[in-house]
Amino acid sequence: MNVYSFYLKDKLVMLLLGVISITYLGCTDDRDFDTDDFELNPIFELNVFEAEYSAGLINTGNDSIPVQNSIRDFIDVDFLNEEFNVDNLVELEFKFLAENSINRRQTIDFVFFDVNNIETFRVTEPIPAGSVDNPTIKTFSVALTPQELETITTSIRAEFLVNQPASNSNSGRLRMECVVEGSYEFAGE
Repeated sequence: MNVYSFYLKDKLVMLLLGVISITYLGCTDDRDFDTDDFELNPIFELNVFEAEYSAGLINTGNDSIPVQNSIRDFIDVDFLNEEFNVDNLVELEFKFLAENSINRRQTIDFVFFDVNNIETFRVTEPIPAGSVDNPTIKTFSVALTPQELETITTSIRAEFLVNQPASNSNSGRLRMECVVEGSYEFAGE
């Protein structure tokens, strides 16, 4: 017997002992899995939008609203309108971060609409004036009630509106972020 075959035999014995040990330790008792007691609660986080507008753009408006001191953007939110959400969505919270370096108060409206263009939900929040050297930073959140959840899951689009008091000489920027956090509940039947 040469050294090489002894070495292989030793390794084979160790491998066999390792497999037997893992098999023995991996065994569990035989229990029935009762799906009636089963509950799963996954949580998700989704970046809905991130936008930045100059004071000049807000001063002149945009093509969506040809009115000075207002600007509007559209967001596709038809993911809320899925049957999956209607049946299983149990919590939804919008978290906002606003940074305003414009020397005028800004009013934010985040409005949801269904397929018939009927408003389903609205968030309105004032953002205090700031300055280029010292911007105002504001965080706020909106947690939906069960009734609001039922209504918002019919939404297919949202509009993000920014309004400010009349001004032609202000400067700075408004930066906004919105993240939605939600959770589902799946229970055994």
